[in-house]
Amino acid sequence: MKQKNTSTRLQRLDELTGLLKSNDHNLIADLAENLGVSPRTVMRDLELLREKGYPIETSLGRGGGISLHKHWGLGRLHFNYKEIIDLLLSLAVMEKLHSPIFLSNLKSIRHKIAASFPEAQRKQVQAVRKRILLSEIASETNFTPLGQNNNATVKSSANSVYEAFFEMKAIRINYSDVKGSKTERTIEPHFILLCWPVWYILAWDHLRDDARCFRLDRIEKAKLEQQTFKLKSSQTLIGKLENFTVRL
Repeated sequence: MKQKNTSTRLQRLDELTGLLKSNDHNLIADLAENLGVSPRTVMRDLELLREKGYPIETSLGRGGGISLHKHWGLGRLHFNYKEIIDLLLSLAVMEKLHSPIFLSNLKSIRHKIAASFPEAQRKQVQAVRKRILLSEIASETNFTPLGQNNNATVKSSANSVYEAFFEMKAIRINYSDVKGSKTERTIEPHFILLCWPVWYILAWDHLRDDARCFRLDRIEKAKLEQQTFKLKSSQTLIGKLENFTVRL
């Protein structure tokens, strides 16, 4: 019976939120009538929504009533892995740059985003976040011109790399190095590394049987493999690289 009552209340809270969204001003009596409950129950539900962070406002006088803040409109979000990666990259970069402009709310935003995912996916998202690294600018060698691939090619390759990164699967790539030499190889994308303005994939290279860093803009083609991999220690991979001082 308790579970049924909980389910009924959750459904009522969703309906109450919908009513608050659809009207600029709502009277308690009208909300109670629409929901089929007493005004006292509506008051308790409104207080619960406030505790959950809903910006519920009360105004007095003619035309007054209960409403959501006029600038509030963000509902439940559903992300695919590409959107999750983009979002995590944005938050991780802002956090690790220690920007005084953006830091004030980033922590609470990150916690709220994490809490919006189901438990199983939440753990996966938190694990992915730890695999996003930021490098200090170490030397001018990192600022060789960007790869010649067009934006469409880079975007297509990046999407495949993101998928492999998120699902921890090997990926076969066609890669062009700084000298223009082209190779085809299979890599395990363990970490994403930013050395502004260049993005790198910190990977285990099957061809060399060793750690390698691949510039994302120099990956010409990328095809996801079915072979999965176990995450290696970031220190194990970073220790084999030159020209990067990484903040974890």
